[in-house]
Amino acid sequence: MSKDILRADPALRRTTWIVLGAAGFACLVTLAAFQRWLGGFGDEVPVADLVARMNKLIAIALTGSALCFAILAWLAARTSRRTAETGQWPAPDARVIRDTPVRRGLAAKRIARQFEIAGVVLLLLALGAGAMSLRLFGKG
Repeated sequence: MSKDILRADPALRRTTWIVLGAAGFACLVTLAAFQRWLGGFGDEVPVADLVARMNKLIAIALTGSALCFAILAWLAARTSRRTAETGQWPAPDARVIRDTPVRRGLAAKRIARQFEIAGVVLLLLALGAGAMSLRLFGKG
């Protein structure tokens, strides 16, 4: 392994923390709104209607999860390809959020292979979540 270090990009690190914080806050707000809605709605409707509505909401959440898994699978495949092509990880033009040792040769090939495997697993998760989503939408 080489002694090269790819230095962290402070602007990217800041942006990452801002996006993660905003996403976490959005999740908390959504969860609170859902609990409030369920408390009011769940008491007013028959159980069968509540189950049908919940199936649709779960199907929507699964669809969103499937899309996220698919995007992550694409990013893993892209990273694997770029790592294999350049023979270096991280790629020469990459920006990182922390100081990262540059790996070349066999070490880079191992990382590329790990990203390949992760991409396949994520694609299978995307397909599974999509299939479950379609099944739940069919029940509604």
